[in-house]
Amino acid sequence: MTNTKQNTPEDAAAANPNAVSVRIQPKAMAKAKFQRRHDFRIGKQPAYVDEDRTELNRHLMELRPLPDIQRENEALRKRAGRTRKIKSNAAVVTVGIVTFGQRAQEVFNRLPVEMQDRAFRELAQEIAAKLKTSLEALVVHLDETAIHAHFTMRAYNDDGEPISNATRLGDMSALQDLAAEVMQRYAPEIERGKKKQARLEAGAKYSDTFHRTVKQLHQDLPREKAALEAEIATMSQEINEQKASVAKTQRHLQTLEAKAVLTEKEIKRKETYSKRLEKKQAAMAADMEQLEARRVALEAAMAQKAEAIEVVQQAVRTERQEVQAQMNAVRAAKETYERGAKAIEAVLTEAENETLVYDPDTGKTTMQDPTPLKGTPQKLRAQIVKLAKRIAFVESNLFARIFRLDEQISRIRAFLTRNDLPPEVKNEAQEIIDDPAGEEPGLG
Repeated sequence: MTNTKQNTPEDAAAANPNAVSVRIQPKAMAKAKFQRRHDFRIGKQPAYVDEDRTELNRHLMELRPLPDIQRENEALRKRAGRTRKIKSNAAVVTVGIVTFGQRAQEVFNRLPVEMQDRAFRELAQEIAAKLKTSLEALVVHLDETAIHAHFTMRAYNDDGEPISNATRLGDMSALQDLAAEVMQRYAPEIERGKKKQARLEAGAKYSDTFHRTVKQLHQDLPREKAALEAEIATMSQEINEQKASVAKTQRHLQTLEAKAVLTEKEIKRKETYSKRLEKKQAAMAADMEQLEARRVALEAAMAQKAEAIEVVQQAVRTERQEVQAQMNAVRAAKETYERGAKAIEAVLTEAENETLVYDPDTGKTTMQDPTPLKGTPQKLRAQIVKLAKRIAFVESNLFARIFRLDEQISRIRAFLTRNDLPPEVKNEAQEIIDDPAGEEPGLG
């Protein structure tokens, strides 16, 4: 694919104004419903939508009921051999948006409406085919600052695999190639966007290489502010859902921590929950960082709205602090678990080396090196000490029995030295002695 224009070195780090761009994102049921209301202008819309122009929007493909799509996803998973129940927050659809750089938009706007619709339809259908899924909806928006199209696809491909798993970085780059290829059939001047790595190497800031919907579609300040507020609301909803998921995992972990003694299976489950919780916390913190970065990037272009943006940023910082506090709690829980595991290992090692000693006269148990126990919380330390006493007590009783048995065998041997015993009696008695002596420690 050859570009029709050469960018100057000064522009190398900037986004290509002659380019078409496509982005996709998975949506769970609640977010899918929100997206449907936005795409088809159902109910109250953000302030940046020009309601006087909404009637100009073109619905090229209506969306079928979301529960029908969800049932189809489940059927595809089942056919692929996945027996585990689908998660409640699993994606139902994958939504996409097709946008243009400023000059590409001017070129595309000069095309007849029929050609525009055909271009959007071909691109959406070819993306769905490339991802091995089905196109579910397609709508063209003309009631915002720039023309763009929203499309919706089934979230699982024909192999029962989530689209989010099938779309790696290379696949996303291929979708940009495909978008340019399709649009050039109708407007040869339209180009592929610059690759992120090329822009970074040319000196672009990493934050500037992210897609920035507000800046691309809403260029005047009042509409940019409204777009930002809508984006914040959506991301806040996502964060609330993440919080609910974190709280659920924390409840599972607390249930296990409340038990006095854990089975091996429960110990492993506790470790799994701890790791899962840490991963969820990290993902939520990343989302919060992304939200803050988006705000900071827009702040320079919205100087008049600085005070309002600062209020929202403060809310984000508060949220991040809460997330950080939760992450610290998870980290502390993990460290407690690790110290407990080391303490138990130390007890077992000393039991194996016979340095874990139980004194029947005092009822006390001593270790050669009790240091690993000192680093554990008091409640956990008490449980481990109790375990150590039980192990030492069992060992003490075991060895006492062995010594008594040893003494009895010595007396039998002395008895067998008598000359008045028949040989067959001696032989049978010797076999009785040799049998346990060959298997038990300290006998014979």
